[in-house]
Amino acid sequence: MLSPDSRALLLDALRPPAGARLSRAVALTFTLDLESLLVAPLAFAAHGLRESSDPIAMMEGVRHSADRIDVFCQAGQITVPPTSSALLAFVEPMVHQVRRPKPGHLFHPKLWVLRFHDETTGEALLRLLVLSRNLTKDRSWDVCLRLDGAIGTRPDRSNRPLVELLRQAMRLAVAPLPRPRQAALEALGEDLRRAEWEYPEGAQEMYFHALGVPGARPPDFDGTRHLVISPFCTPGGLARCASSGRRAVVSRQETLDCLPDDSLAGSEALVINALAGLPVEGAPSGQDVLTGLHAKVYVVEKGQRARVLLGSANATDAAFGGNVELLVELAGGRTLWGIDALLGPKAGFREILEPYERHKAAEPEPEAVALRDLIRDIAAIPLSAIVTPEADGYGIRLASEDALPDAPGVRITAQLHTRRGEAVVLTPGQPMDATFSGLALVDITPFVVVAAEDATGREQTVVLAALVGDPGHRLDHVIAAQIDTPEKFLQFLLLILGLGTEAAAAVGGEAGGYGTWHGGGTGILELLLNALVDRPEQLDDLARLVSRIEAAGDSGGLLPAGFAELWRVIEQARDTMTEAVGS
Repeated sequence: MLSPDSRALLLDALRPPAGARLSRAVALTFTLDLESLLVAPLAFAAHGLRESSDPIAMMEGVRHSADRIDVFCQAGQITVPPTSSALLAFVEPMVHQVRRPKPGHLFHPKLWVLRFHDETTGEALLRLLVLSRNLTKDRSWDVCLRLDGAIGTRPDRSNRPLVELLRQAMRLAVAPLPRPRQAALEALGEDLRRAEWEYPEGAQEMYFHALGVPGARPPDFDGTRHLVISPFCTPGGLARCASSGRRAVVSRQETLDCLPDDSLAGSEALVINALAGLPVEGAPSGQDVLTGLHAKVYVVEKGQRARVLLGSANATDAAFGGNVELLVELAGGRTLWGIDALLGPKAGFREILEPYERHKAAEPEPEAVALRDLIRDIAAIPLSAIVTPEADGYGIRLASEDALPDAPGVRITAQLHTRRGEAVVLTPGQPMDATFSGLALVDITPFVVVAAEDATGREQTVVLAALVGDPGHRLDHVIAAQIDTPEKFLQFLLLILGLGTEAAAAVGGEAGGYGTWHGGGTGILELLLNALVDRPEQLDDLARLVSRIEAAGDSGGLLPAGFAELWRVIEQARDTMTEAVGS
């Protein structure tokens, strides 16, 4: 259990079973990195694109699944991307900010709920990923529990905490979800209520604990021996998770340094060896170097039984006193699930640990905490981004009905994610009001970078505004901006036709798109005609792209030779089909 050699990638865990496709996905996370979210839909794409970093493949992967993915995160915890990427326009509808559940506490769960559709049997399949990591690029030591299951015929009471957790996320959303998304999530919740999960090997019982949700009961930590693995700990949290019996604590050096001496009295305290994440001889090439601890695991022994709880909750007062968290409890025999399976002399996890030696505790930074809380409070204020046409482009006015928090001595600014360096100073204690002019179509965005700065430091986050007056052709323009060569056009064509494997990947090679195009022009025509008959909606995006290219006068440089003539045949066939349906 928790062997450091047993590593798994989140993208692997998200991939559909063989012969299945994604039907619906929802993720709950504390911190969200938008670029990581941009990559996640590749897991649901065709096999040949799953490891691709090509922007065209990434764009099509996100476009293809954007209406089936929802991500809830704590307001004020969306990290600012290092660069402005136009592709982030496609993740906008997926993201939902969540307010604090109550003052001083946070929305902190980490999980994915996935529903797949088996294209052979027609059955719906469920998958639950319970994580200790956020949806970010973090490379810490984490844990992930994967549960696969089917949809049963009747509700199972043991699934109720999962359903209530999903409902709590929707209740706390800063902006109401669009009705289609809300209905889809409610339907997923009903499937989740009837889920029949396959237990991990050796597990005899399983329970879900959704902390911070109305009516939730905290887990029972009663036992004679305890193991706490948590990057953050407080005296109260440790007392709650391991109040009696022998205790071992695995945490971060800086966390243990900040604990009073008596909090660790009688405990075996351990930290991860600083060299644990370095590659070893024989390790797979390209394996990520892991640093730091982020896993949250609790093991409780009593007699011959052991219970393992894992998920998002740290051993802190906040986690068990008001945060929204998720823990999964697995119970089984002590030999397989007990503490010795993790800390015994032959355990792989023990090999990366070393005894804790106290260092001088770092001085706390209350000002930095205050700025982070201020940023979270600002992000929880409903914000509108009102788009208006201008003579030389577009303008956006950011406006809120609620006032910003009163923060004396703090400089608060806002800037569009797509126009870095053009920050507008906001007035604390007043509603947000900022105007940006002279914007190109690709500059229109609901992602706003808000920063708070004083003499002690600076904090910033991305805030999601409600986009009002969004031009209907904005995403088409983003697509067109990415298609700047005939090879990329052909690659996009193959992707929307569902050939996102070797065919699309080969287009960008040295042979270029022309070799593929000239060698398989007849095949492309057949594919287009088949799509026209079976899946005409697949051609709508292509039609708009071709129209935009031709209107800009770029058809000679961007469309492969002979495509314009072929496309006229397709358009005539489309018109004929439309007339036939109309009559």
